Amino acid sequence: MTTPDVRGSAGRVALGALLGKGGEGAVYEVSGRPELAAKIYLAPASAERSEKLAVMPSLRTPVISQLTAWPIDILRQPDGKVRGFLMENLRGSKDIHKLYSPKSRLADFPSADWRMVVRAALNTARAFAALHQAGHLVGDVNHGGVRVAPDATVRLIDTDSFQVSHQGRVFRCEVGVQDFTPPELQGKAFASITRTPNHDNFGLAVLIFQMLLNGRHPFAGRYSGPGDMPIEKAIPGFRYAYAANGATLGMQPPPFSAPATAASTQVAQLWERAFGQASTAPGARPSAQDWIKALEAVESKFVRCSAHPAHYYFGALSACPWCPIERAGIALFGMPLGATPPVQSGPANVDAIWRDIVSIAIPTWPAPPQVPAAVPSPAIAALGKRKSVWLGTAWAVALSIMFLGVLVSVDLILLWGLLGAGLGVWINARGRSDVSPIENRFRQAKSHFEGLCVRWREDRLDAQFRAKRQALDAFKGELGQLQQKRDARYSRLVQDRQTHALRAYLDQFEIESASISGIGAAKKAMLESFGIETAADVTKHGVMNVPGFGPALTERLLKWRRGLEARFRFNASGGVDPRLVADLDRSIATRRAEIIKELQAGRAELQQMRHVAVAQRQALENAMREAVPKYAQARADAKAVGIRGA
Repeated sequence: MTTPDVRGSAGRVALGALLGKGGEGAVYEVSGRPELAAKIYLAPASAERSEKLAVMPSLRTPVISQLTAWPIDILRQPDGKVRGFLMENLRGSKDIHKLYSPKSRLADFPSADWRMVVRAALNTARAFAALHQAGHLVGDVNHGGVRVAPDATVRLIDTDSFQVSHQGRVFRCEVGVQDFTPPELQGKAFASITRTPNHDNFGLAVLIFQMLLNGRHPFAGRYSGPGDMPIEKAIPGFRYAYAANGATLGMQPPPFSAPATAASTQVAQLWERAFGQASTAPGARPSAQDWIKALEAVESKFVRCSAHPAHYYFGALSACPWCPIERAGIALFGMPLGATPPVQSGPANVDAIWRDIVSIAIPTWPAPPQVPAAVPSPAIAALGKRKSVWLGTAWAVALSIMFLGVLVSVDLILLWGLLGAGLGVWINARGRSDVSPIENRFRQAKSHFEGLCVRWREDRLDAQFRAKRQALDAFKGELGQLQQKRDARYSRLVQDRQTHALRAYLDQFEIESASISGIGAAKKAMLESFGIETAADVTKHGVMNVPGFGPALTERLLKWRRGLEARFRFNASGGVDPRLVADLDRSIATRRAEIIKELQAGRAELQQMRHVAVAQRQALENAMREAVPKYAQARADAKAVGIRGA
């Protein structure tokens, strides 16, 4: 294959190895100049592009050079027609998609965590801000236009398609990608449109969303209305799937997606501004500077997940947003080699911890104390005697009248009865005294004592203690079974190594990089938002559940996968993939550390329960010691004056 004959301002430029190839040209190394690369078009540039490229080198500034792959020199054919340009060689950097897509991240940035993702997003916003400040726009915002290095620095590429302003003239960006195009520009001819920073800011918001939320597209979601809601319909309909009013829009995020607030409330509010209906007004969307401030705030509040050493998240959240997703079987971040969740303090001696747990017990308590018999106070005893005398007299008088009256006339027995009863009541009333204070004291003392008895018999804390012990027993049992569990899982790896080898092979083929008829950028973004990133993820059931994918498109994807499978050759003599073994051992080590943490925490909880139980019991005993004699005295006094229930 021959390379084009091109010349720069200093003479002929010898092209080296091919670095990449796209729809409109290819990128080559420059022989003898490893710091440079040459973008060569398939055909000579149009007059408009030639004029744009002619002015761009003069617009370079130190900041733009640092953040973009800006044209350094123009390359022409021998006949003088513009055929390409020289730019800085960004060797070592990769498409930003490789960082934010979970599977690509595990393969291309295995040690990256969310801190690196946030830093890359922040640097992307800074690059946009510098470009906008210089009066230029990206125009064709898409993830293929951002390269990221292992240190999270980024460069914007494809600068020859930027919208460039020079001396009052605007060189427009004539292309665009549907899933990064704002609603007001959807379906329009880009060549006739002079874009504004507000248009760029939509694409920037989409890009930052995908970076911070693991490749999810903000307009790829589940739609509750009739039909499908693919991205190309959702964007012009302002159907932001993660919106606070998502229910009103009939949208909700795909399964196993983190909420927008996982990136902080401030960032989530910026996305609401960027994707809402009011965002089409000039300057309504968050600017690159707004994103810089918000992402710097996120960077200042990282916390590390206590359960997973590779998980970092915004510190204002109450819990790690990545753990629920990974528990569903979706790996987001690679586990650092040798890392396991830290135990609370120093090396853990499980036997010592368990001895402590077994030794902790809540003391048993006796039955509530009996109330002793008491002697009523003298004054109340005398009062009781007086009441008894008057009551006896009343009864005697009443019965006497009845008896004598009957002797006089039996026919008037009713009259004698009424007369005797009335006189008896009158006599008894003469000896009645106010005993309500005695009765009140008795009732109060009785109620207080019985309440203490109820509390005495209650064993709620004891039940909690027993439940905690049972839970810790289960953890201890699981700890003892971990080695057997590891052996069983390793045996399954051996048995299934062909399946794993096939999956690893298919995982090398990203849908993003594949050319499949009918599946463009928006469709690929939708697939990725539903967790379908590589050929290994392609299943009939999985694809059919993605909005916008019917039988025809699904079959094309399955056909693509079957074609790749046909090229797979299994090496039966090979062993288990060492990466799978390492993952297995790390997961077992992680679980062991988690269990030890549970035992340590459980030991502390049991000790605390015991302290609380003893303190509560002492307080109850003190109260009971005071209540029992009071109740005994009140009961004796009440009984002395004839109060019922005493």
